[in-house]
Amino acid sequence: MANADLDKQPDSVSSVLKVFGILQALGEEREIGITELSQRVMMSKSTVYRFLQTMKTLGYVAQEGESEKYSLTLKLFELGARALQNVDLIRSADIQMRELSRLTKETIHLGALDEDSIVYIHKIDSMYNLRMYSRIGRRNPLYSTAIGKVLLAWRDRDEVKQILEGVEYKRSTERTITSTEALLPVSGPGARAGVWRR
Repeated sequence: MANADLDKQPDSVSSVLKVFGILQALGEEREIGITELSQRVMMSKSTVYRFLQTMKTLGYVAQEGESEKYSLTLKLFELGARALQNVDLIRSADIQMRELSRLTKETIHLGALDEDSIVYIHKIDSMYNLRMYSRIGRRNPLYSTAIGKVLLAWRDRDEVKQILEGVEYKRSTERTITSTEALLPVSGPGARAGVWRR
C-alpha cells in the first residue's frame, strides 16, 4: 500500500499498516539502519524511529549494540511456530516427507499457495552437505519454483491466468519462465505427470 493510501486510513488503522510495513522491511534484511528503512517504507525517520522503539520495548525488534542498525528478534518466529503447530497438514505430511527424503536423499518442501506466491510451511533437509537455500516462512513466486508449478498443474488454465494476473516476472536464472503464456504449457491436466525443476 502506498504511503498516500496510508494517510487516508483512520489513525489506528494507519498505524497498524505502518507497523507491519516496517516489520516486512526488517524481515528482508539481516539488519538495517533507520535511514534505509525509512526510504523503503516511505515514512519519515522520526516516525520509523518511534515505531521501532515501541517494537523494541515489546521485544519484537533488537538494536545492534550502540549502532543504528535494527533487526527482528525470534519473538515473531515463536508466534509463527505456534501457528504452524496448529496446522494438521504439517503433522500429517511430516512422516511422508521424511520417508521421501530418506529414499531420494533430497530436500523435501511442503508449501501453501498464497495469492500469487508459494509459502514454505515445512521442510526436510537433504542428507547431502549441499543444502537448498530455503526456509520455513519464506515466500517465492509460483512461476520460478518447482513446488509452485506443481500447485499450478492442478488448476485449469483460466484459474492459472487469474492467479498470475498482474504478476511482475523477474528472471533469476536462464531457465526462469518470464510470462504467463510460457507458463501455461506447464500447468493444467497435461502437466500433472511431469517432474518440475526450478
